[in-house]
Amino acid sequence: MTQLFVQLAQSVAGNVVTIVTLNIVAAAIGYLTAWFYAKSVYTPVIKGLEADKVVLNKQVATLNDEISNLNEKVNKLKDETNNLNEKVSTLSEKINNLEGEIAEKDRKLKDFSPEKINVGKYVISKANNDEVYFNLKATNGQTILTSQMYSSESACFNGIESIRTNCSDDNRFERKISVNDKPYFVVKAANGQVIGNSEMYESEAGMENGIASVKRNGISSTIVEE
Repeated sequence: MTQLFVQLAQSVAGNVVTIVTLNIVAAAIGYLTAWFYAKSVYTPVIKGLEADKVVLNKQVATLNDEISNLNEKVNKLKDETNNLNEKVSTLSEKINNLEGEIAEKDRKLKDFSPEKINVGKYVISKANNDEVYFNLKATNGQTILTSQMYSSESACFNGIESIRTNCSDDNRFERKISVNDKPYFVVKAANGQVIGNSEMYESEAGMENGIASVKRNGISSTIVEE
């Protein structure tokens, strides 16, 4: 009987060992199967994701560099804009100053217009042969320039207008010396035609004073007829 129990115990123990061993082997096979499956399926996916991560990190780094460059450009543009705004402000101030100066010049020019300043006059006279001529007289009544003879009053008026146009240009005055060594001057139009003759002077200084007087009084718009 005892021997029977011993044999039975040995048989059960052997079966237990066998079952345990089989479970261990099955577990090992399951683990290996799962490991190989994970390695064959998930490893490529993980590697692909890691590769994508590397690419994305590079793209992020590139975008950060571009953002940095854009920020530098934006800052540079801001500086340029500020500089331009300063220049615009400076130019606007200069324009305002120039407009003020122009307005002041206009006021002074109006003050020096023939209607407001004390200038001479043109006196139209008729010669014995019915031709007409004019004398430019200073404010003191002295004749400082005499025209040529004209066949009509309209031509005489044109001569006066030519004096008014050319009297401010020193190039239109030609200094001369008479046959008796007295200085005098003539006024010429742009085409070189003589439109006025001065009196004879005792000195060049007197002649220059006469030229200055013509320049000053020649702008007159006052015309009278005798």
